[in-house]
Amino acid sequence: MPFVWRVKMDFAAVMAVLALSLSALSFYRSYIYTKHQLDVTVTEVSYVTNEGSLYMTVAFTNAGNRDAALLRVEPALWGRREKTPEWIPLVVKVHPDIPVTAPNMPSVVKAGGVELVRLSAALDPRRAEEALVASQGGAFVGIRVATMNSDGNLYLLQHPVARLVIDRQGRIHGAEPAIHRSLSGFVDLAGAPPGDQLQSNKKTPFVWADEHS
Repeated sequence: MPFVWRVKMDFAAVMAVLALSLSALSFYRSYIYTKHQLDVTVTEVSYVTNEGSLYMTVAFTNAGNRDAALLRVEPALWGRREKTPEWIPLVVKVHPDIPVTAPNMPSVVKAGGVELVRLSAALDPRRAEEALVASQGGAFVGIRVATMNSDGNLYLLQHPVARLVIDRQGRIHGAEPAIHRSLSGFVDLAGAPPGDQLQSNKKTPFVWADEHS
């Protein structure tokens, strides 16, 4: 057999093996291998203090190969309903036509996809000032996120996202970030103030609040 024909046949055999290997790898990744990874990143927190309007934007990045379900995403205030401090959901709309959570929950973040969730809630500045954590010199707003992975496991994530700075007169003076990292959407986390202690970086959200006049 001429040499050139042997080379062509060997090359064809190698390509066939590679094609089979890629096909097997694709089948494994699609139907057998499971990767659950949902990253939660707060990108912006704005509190129009004198209007009592709190706004947040949260990005959900699904780096896994299975869809993820967002069951509930809501803003919250660290305070007391009884004796023990807890994250209290903020559910009052800033306007009748503006939902607290957009898009509406529940929602799905496709594998490899990104979902931006916008939160808008009414928060009377006097209520926030009454929620002062004296040892931290401020009140804390955060997020509460309930998720489910493709195996049907449920998770609840709670974490501070901003500290409302309160001056000596007991009024809101401004705001500072209380988070500097992405969080896993597939863990149970009941984070309390003051939040994480990392330095500002590319995961630190823009945080703003005007002074309470």
